[in-house]
Amino acid sequence: MRENDATAIRVDPQRMWLARVRQRLFLPGTLRGWCARMQPVALTRASILAPIVDFLAQVGTPIERLLEATGVPVSVLTDREALLPTASTARLMNEAARREGIPALGALAGEHADLDRLGLFGRLIHDAPTLRRALRATVRNHPTFSSNGRMWLLARRDDVEFCQAFTSRFDDQWQHASHYVLMLMIGIVRLAAGPDWRPAVVQLQTSECAVLRDVGALSAAHVTFGQPYMSIRIPRALLDLPVRPAPQPIAVADRIVAWQASAPASNLVGSVRQVIEMLSWDGFPDVALTAHVLGMSVRTLQRRLAAVGLTHESLVGRSRIAAAATLLRETDTKILDIALDLGYSDHAHFTRAFRRWIGCAPQEFRRNARAPRRAGVLGAQAQPALVDDDA
Repeated sequence: MRENDATAIRVDPQRMWLARVRQRLFLPGTLRGWCARMQPVALTRASILAPIVDFLAQVGTPIERLLEATGVPVSVLTDREALLPTASTARLMNEAARREGIPALGALAGEHADLDRLGLFGRLIHDAPTLRRALRATVRNHPTFSSNGRMWLLARRDDVEFCQAFTSRFDDQWQHASHYVLMLMIGIVRLAAGPDWRPAVVQLQTSECAVLRDVGALSAAHVTFGQPYMSIRIPRALLDLPVRPAPQPIAVADRIVAWQASAPASNLVGSVRQVIEMLSWDGFPDVALTAHVLGMSVRTLQRRLAAVGLTHESLVGRSRIAAAATLLRETDTKILDIALDLGYSDHAHFTRAFRRWIGCAPQEFRRNARAPRRAGVLGAQAQPALVDDDA
C-alpha cells in the first residue's frame, strides 16, 4: 500500500468499540487519571528481534537457549506484532555478543537486516513511493511500533537529519541496541539510495566504540559519540529518489487500524497488561514470570501495581476476560469451549466472571457486538454496559 492510499482505509467501529471494552477493563474510572501519571514499561514489537535472530542463526547461535536465558518467550518468533519490553532486546543482544564474542553485534545485525522482517512497520516504510515518504512513514508509525524512544527529522540547508533517541535511562547496556537501530536507519535510506550508500556525518548517544569505526557503512563517516541523540545526515538530493519495490507485495490496508489500536500503552497498567497478553501464548503467566520478563523483581512489580490499587492476579483475570471478548466478537467458538480454553472450570464460572467485568452475559455480548451497524456506528442497544470497579 502506498502512503496516498491511506484514505481508503476504513475504520470498523465494532473493532474500535472492542478496543474501548479492553481499555475500560484495565483502566477503571477511579484509576484512569492516576494511571496516566504512572511511568509505563517501554515496549516494542517483537518483530524488532527478527533480523537479530536471523543474524545469530547464521553464526550458529542456539536461539531458543538464548531466548530462555534472557527471559524472552519463544512465542515472539511467530507472533511478531506482539509487544515485549524493549529492555529485553538490549538484554538479548548483550548476552549474544558475550556468548558469541562479537563486539560489534548490534551494528552487524542491523547492517544485514531485511527491513521487511520488521513486520507491518517495515512494510509501511518499504511501501512508500519515495525516500521522503519513507522517512515520514518511519517517524509517523514509530509510536505504534515502540514506546521506548522517538524518531524525528530536522531540516538543514543542504541535508536532512534523521534522528532517534531512547527515552528510557541510557547507559552502556544499550550500546548494541543503539548501534542496531543506527544501521536500520541507514538501511531505510538505502532502500532508495542503493546498498552502497554511506552517511557522511553520524552522531551517537553511546560512548566511544572503536569497533564501530570498522563497520563498512560507517567507513566514510565523521562519527561523534556521547551526543544527546543519534542521527545521520541525508543529502536533500536523495529525498525524491524512488524506493525500490518490495520483492513480495503484501496487502496491509486491512491490518493498519487493528495494529494502531494495539500500540504500546502509555501507562503502567496498560503496558503490564500487554506483557501479560504476550506471555499468554500457552497459558497465563504467574507473577514471577511476568516480573522476570519485565526485568524487575516480583516485589517491585507488586509494589507498582499496588500503588494503583491492582494486583497481578487481577490483571491476569482481566486479560482472560479481554481474550474472551475478542473470541466472542470475532469467532463462532462455543462459549463453553472459550471458558475451558481460558482456564475456567465450567460455563457458570465463566459467565459470572464475564458478567462482573462486562455487565452482561457472554451470549448477550456476542449478540450485541455483532448487531447491524447504523450510520457507521453501533446502535445504543448494541453496546452493553462496562462496569467500573467503583460502580
